[in-house]
Amino acid sequence: MRLDQVIENALANATGREVFVYRLEGVKMDVEIGIHDYERGVKQRVLVDVVTLVDKAWTGADDISSVVDYDYILQGIKAFEGQQFDLQETLCGAVLELALSPDAVIAAQVTTRKTEAYADAEAIGLTRFRRKA
Repeated sequence: MRLDQVIENALANATGREVFVYRLEGVKMDVEIGIHDYERGVKQRVLVDVVTLVDKAWTGADDISSVVDYDYILQGIKAFEGQQFDLQETLCGAVLELALSPDAVIAAQVTTRKTEAYADAEAIGLTRFRRKA
């Protein structure tokens, strides 16, 4: 079992209630990120994965207002493209705050990966997760 699955299971089981697990994977963003001089003023490709756990009574209606819409995450991530970040930890934290913003979201996990950092690696990245108190 992958680490993200272990985290999802633990968070979902901690609530004692049925939850929805939403995934938005592989969001491509081009953002100025990095601490090195050669990274300044240059946008790099970053891939973002977001998992949210939502505790929301579902009515069973086939209506977007009865669930949490992915649009707020996608639009928020794209808005970060206009900012500059020194660290992936900071970018990842900003996306995590965004993911946790709806009241119905009880926990979230965000992974960011810089795909152009090293020629000998597909990507470098990190994962952050948080459960609301």
